[in-house]
Amino acid sequence: ARVERTRAVALDCEMVGVGHSGRESVLAKVSIVNEKFQLLYSRLVIPSEEVTDYRSEITGIREGELTAEKGALPFEQVQKEVAAVLKGRVLVGHALHN
Repeated sequence: ARVERTRAVALDCEMVGVGHSGRESVLAKVSIVNEKFQLLYSRLVIPSEEVTDYRSEITGIREGELTAEKGALPFEQVQKEVAAVLKGRVLVGHALHN
């Protein structure tokens, strides 16, 4: 099926825990869908710190998945790719504090 270019998109981020007891969060996955809920972008992110809690019950991410060998990319590259997808679009979210 053809993915439609819509004006509005929604973005979701999955975070994993780092530091003591995994209380701090770093980005582990970014997904973007269009207004028709068609997937525009989904990418795992290589963590910038050692992961101490994968929060697998929430994220669905397991140990060993956040590697270049598994297709994960460095944060800076994902940041650029996400910016390109979002350019000229309206970003719709569910909460600014998350």
